[in-house]
Amino acid sequence: MKRLRVFLLKYGITAAAGGLLAWLTLDLHGFSRALPRLDQYRLLCDAFTIPGVLLVMIGFLVMIANAGNFLALGYTVKHAVRMLIPFGNKKDERYYDYYQRKREQGKVTGYGFLFVTGLLFMAVAMVFFVLFYLNR
Repeated sequence: MKRLRVFLLKYGITAAAGGLLAWLTLDLHGFSRALPRLDQYRLLCDAFTIPGVLLVMIGFLVMIANAGNFLALGYTVKHAVRMLIPFGNKKDERYYDYYQRKREQGKVTGYGFLFVTGLLFMAVAMVFFVLFYLNR
């Protein structure tokens, strides 16, 4: 029961965020006005492509972060911020210690829903893409 709830929450929140982004795209481009059918298909394709691509790319960013590619950047930013605070803790952590601590924290798991939801948005966009070119 708990797995189902977590599953529904992950996919539901992600789909709602993507749907909100699609609605915002349609609203900002004037979809509610009386447009020809061809323009409606184009706008719908664009509206579903944007959240689809964003969700897939966020999934790839999480995958890259799990590989440890952002550890040096995180260390640099943390070290720079610590040096800029005038009376803060100036305890200097070496990069190797930072690297080992971050590696022990583990990796992010369970982010496949980003890919699945993004690909579903892209599939809907493909339907409108085909409809656009069939009615051209």
